[in-house]
Amino acid sequence: MKCYHDTFALQLFLHLLYVNPHRATAELETLCRVLEENRNNTAKMLLMVCYNELPSHHKSCLMYLSIFPQGHIIMRADLLRRWVCEGLITKRSAGTSTLHDQAERIFDSLVTRGFICPGEISSAGKIKSFTLNSIVHDFIVTDVGFVDTSSRPELAHRFSINSGVAIQEEPLSESDSDPSGHGILTTIESLTESDQWQFLKVLDLRGCKGLQKKHLNSICKILLLKYLSLRNTDVAELPKDIEKLQCLQTLDIRQTAVRVLATKSVVLPMLKHLLAGKRDSPTPNNDSESDTDRFEESFAAVRLPRSIRRMEKLEVLSHVEVAHSDDLTDVGKLLRLRKLGVILQGKKEELELLFQQIEKLKGCLRSLSIQMDQHTKSEGELPSPPKNLQSLNIRSITGGLYLWIAGHDQLTKVTLSETGLGEEALRILGQLRILRCLRLRRKSYVESQLKFKKEEFKSLKSLVVEGSDITSITFETGAAPKMEMIFWSFVSMEIPSGLNRLPS
Repeated sequence: MKCYHDTFALQLFLHLLYVNPHRATAELETLCRVLEENRNNTAKMLLMVCYNELPSHHKSCLMYLSIFPQGHIIMRADLLRRWVCEGLITKRSAGTSTLHDQAERIFDSLVTRGFICPGEISSAGKIKSFTLNSIVHDFIVTDVGFVDTSSRPELAHRFSINSGVAIQEEPLSESDSDPSGHGILTTIESLTESDQWQFLKVLDLRGCKGLQKKHLNSICKILLLKYLSLRNTDVAELPKDIEKLQCLQTLDIRQTAVRVLATKSVVLPMLKHLLAGKRDSPTPNNDSESDTDRFEESFAAVRLPRSIRRMEKLEVLSHVEVAHSDDLTDVGKLLRLRKLGVILQGKKEELELLFQQIEKLKGCLRSLSIQMDQHTKSEGELPSPPKNLQSLNIRSITGGLYLWIAGHDQLTKVTLSETGLGEEALRILGQLRILRCLRLRRKSYVESQLKFKKEEFKSLKSLVVEGSDITSITFETGAAPKMEMIFWSFVSMEIPSGLNRLPS
């Protein structure tokens, strides 16, 4: 069509046809005529057509994106949680079990229609981050007119649009544009004096340095707050008044020094997502035998609250350290849990108890991460695995674990480290019919040769191999036919054999 003079407009038109390929000829002729008459504004016209075809709740979710500065990299997982907390998603459609599932479906719809530009893609094939095309951003800000464009851009993605809090102050000063976040602190202090502060629903302070106790105490007075992110801040302790946030649904304290939730008995009854854990840079390990094993990554998490059983709405609990075995019995009562990440002290009894609790969650659990502080051997028959488990991350568990893995026919991503598995385990992994990503990290596999045999790993797209134990990788004809990416860190190696047998 001669009216499509730019690539973006052509992409929009193709997305339009893809979403509904059975449009009537008369409808397409009318669309083409309108576009021909407005050839200088083709992209905007197509955007309006795409927008008008969206259901109303899809429109609200799209318009929400206008609070982010143009060109800003947006994290998908954070956005979905914010959509839910903002009340933009209140109903589930057929085939979705939670509001989060519904948010996923709406996000996929916006991608399919061309509104969203995918950025980083996970090894399992999911979009991790994205941006908006400048034309799309301008469209939802000006044509749809959702937000006040005079809002300060560096604050736009940090406050709730539904809160009614005005973020209009003096022009930016040098301190305001300081990436350390000190300008944000000044703004927070001024906002706390506003009568509207108490109506805030979403507060995202990721990366903001210099937060003090007085700031946290002020935050604890926002009784309607549903989303609080302190991720990558220098906060080391949460105030006891955190339990006043009885409406809080998401608490993100990842990459902070917070190790306990103020008190052992803190109860946040509406909490759905507790996101914790700090991953530190690898530190030298002088006992290692090779260069690739010389650095070990340390990981610390918040202690599992003793009152966790009273937070029955939890869907994500990751990562938490278990200090007492008795606390594990409460995990099995969280019947909405989709994602669980735990760190155990290395006692075999704790591991056995954990598997017993996991069995109770087999109808809902989709992601599981188990890290042991010291090597622990899994012995005896394990309970049946969660039937919907899609992602599995295991560290420092050896023994018959691979037999448990064999029952996970929904697994798409497996990460193993210090598991000491042999060839028999690799054969079992190769039979997982939809496994897309396999990560074999430090001391996960004891054989020196990693051999992929015919008819195995039929869905595998991404392979990550780390450590010094594996020195050669071989692919037989017909193995891993969908492989797209191989990452291999090594000290000494043989050239991978059979790469010519993989699809180009």
